[in-house]
Amino acid sequence: MINIRVREQLYSGRHGHDFPPLDPQMARAIAARFNEDNRFFPSLLGLRVVELRTGYARLEVENRTQLMQPAGVMHGGASFGLADTAVAAALATLYEVGTLFLTIEMKMNYLEPIPAGLVVAEAFVLRSSKRSAYAEVDVWAQGQLAGRATTTYMIRPPQAGA
Repeated sequence: MINIRVREQLYSGRHGHDFPPLDPQMARAIAARFNEDNRFFPSLLGLRVVELRTGYARLEVENRTQLMQPAGVMHGGASFGLADTAVAAALATLYEVGTLFLTIEMKMNYLEPIPAGLVVAEAFVLRSSKRSAYAEVDVWAQGQLAGRATTTYMIRPPQAGA
């Protein structure tokens, strides 16, 4: 296993250092919602939240045959799902539990094919309000920036009694 410091140098743009630390207990609770509640789509992909800061999330997934298209690279739907989920995790650091994050618009530019192996997504929230949020996501594979997504989300407060 690669140590964390080397992993950061190989696989990311290190945006996380630009965002304030998150209370460790809150970070553990948010990560558990994504990593341990395995009923939803992100678990199907095998996504793991590995770092959270205020307005920032870093997720990893092992690109394997089930996530590839016939050419042997990650399917666009899998990388799009990775990016979308990374933003949801980053937003969860800014809003109360139960808030709904609904994707209004998302665009992804693919810069490199994403081969088998570790894929990292770094999501960073650039603007957030009571009703909407804007975030960007960098997707890294084999030490290269493989994709960049821009996203806009609708924010819905938790429903009373839900």
